[in-house]
Amino acid sequence: MLDAYLTEEQVFLQQLAHDFAEKEIRPIAMELDHNPDPAQSAYMDRILEKADKVGLRTMPIPEEYGGGGIDSLFTQCLVGEELGWGDRGVGGMLLSASKITHLLMSDLATQEQRDKWLRAYVADPKFLISQAMTEDETGSENLLPYDGVDGGFRTRAVREGDCYVVNGLKRFISNVGYAKLNFVYVRTDPAKSVLDGVTLLMVPIDTPGLKFGRVFDKMGYRLNLNREMIFENARVPVENRLGPENYGIININKHLRGGDGLINAAAMVGLARAAYEAAMEYASSRVASGKAIIHHQAIGFKLVEMYTAINAARSYVWQAARAVDGRDKVPMDWKLPGSASYFAHEAACEVTRAAMEVHGGMGVMRDMPIEMYLRNAYNMLHSDGGIIMKKLKVMKQMEAGVHAGNGAGMRVTF
Repeated sequence: MLDAYLTEEQVFLQQLAHDFAEKEIRPIAMELDHNPDPAQSAYMDRILEKADKVGLRTMPIPEEYGGGGIDSLFTQCLVGEELGWGDRGVGGMLLSASKITHLLMSDLATQEQRDKWLRAYVADPKFLISQAMTEDETGSENLLPYDGVDGGFRTRAVREGDCYVVNGLKRFISNVGYAKLNFVYVRTDPAKSVLDGVTLLMVPIDTPGLKFGRVFDKMGYRLNLNREMIFENARVPVENRLGPENYGIININKHLRGGDGLINAAAMVGLARAAYEAAMEYASSRVASGKAIIHHQAIGFKLVEMYTAINAARSYVWQAARAVDGRDKVPMDWKLPGSASYFAHEAACEVTRAAMEVHGGMGVMRDMPIEMYLRNAYNMLHSDGGIIMKKLKVMKQMEAGVHAGNGAGMRVTF
């Protein structure tokens, strides 16, 4: 979608991402999605190399390290929508660069760490990263987080000289087994909660003792691989630690920009848009009772509702992203990113379901893209922290605002 307030650079990047999605992602997405092997990964090299050539893979990396230098969250959301329109899974893989940027450009990282890993990322067109939090017995609770010593991460890291010896298992981790660098949250003090007993380590793919388990066979989002990480006395150099030992998850997150989940939310808007466009095309060509079904009120009204939901979600994401970008100039309402993300995910589910209904019986056929869009949308309800966790975080922020005497906190912040 074009907007009168976009800069020339933003319009260029938006179109670049759209063209890439149209030419490189869409032609392969359905066939790969239908592959019964969840561990397929041959396409990743080709996509990454092509994305690298046009600058999409390195877009958010600072210019001094050879990247595109696009640090605006709003601009990244514009790109995210187009890649999500291409395919939600491939888009998620390509958008992961924002994580390495904001972890390594934060105060957590040393200059030596930035120089080493950002340059390595830019130099290797197949370089991906992963962020490993979820385990067998703990997941989204770490995002609030739960402050009991009986909860949180079980993966343990014990200091031995100039290394940490890591043991444990992570699961459902995107890009694992392919990512060259993994950001892993570990428990370094089991007597403390995740608030002050957790440390963040950078674990290269070739670390001794790091193994990779099964690839999960998901309903949707199949072109973004989720896998187990197995640590068996894996030795990670102390120099690969980000921030202090036992810094705790809240303190770690305080150093990050915040709101990066909006890039995923923008990709959900793109997914919803793809479903809407498919429904419009079908409704314009499918004839019933002597006229295209778009001219029947039941179908026409449904298309209007889909169009409205997409634009509402996009506007919400844009508002939140612009607020994050302007947080140094205007007080930030941190309820915006979480609520916008939740809204966009729900909107994508509503729109893809409506698109399936517009298609009638064809909507559930495997040779049509609609059923893939639906699976991708509903799969994302349980990713990136999950919808319930997004609501809980916003609720906690509301409660904190009331206790601080800030009322409902609805003042416009941009």
